Amino acid sequence: MTRFFSLRGATALENWTLHDLRRTLATNLGRRQVLPHVIEHILNHKAASLTDIGEIYNLYTYVKEKREVLQMWSNHIEW
Repeated sequence: MTRFFSLRGATALENWTLHDLRRTLATNLGRRQVLPHVIEHILNHKAASLTDIGEIYNLYTYVKEKREVLQMWSNHIEW
């Protein structure tokens, strides 16, 4: 059986957006000492520290690191 619920109905907070969940994730990953470039990759942001040249040369996708971090976060929020 699949559980389905409305995120908006699941909280008493008002005036929040789904983007707030991204901010919460980024903040909490930083608090857990996750490297900023891994957080940027998880959020699918263009890393501020990379130049256009850096993006051309660094083609590594950080899949292993992202998987480990997101599993850690999943373990933290699982209920």
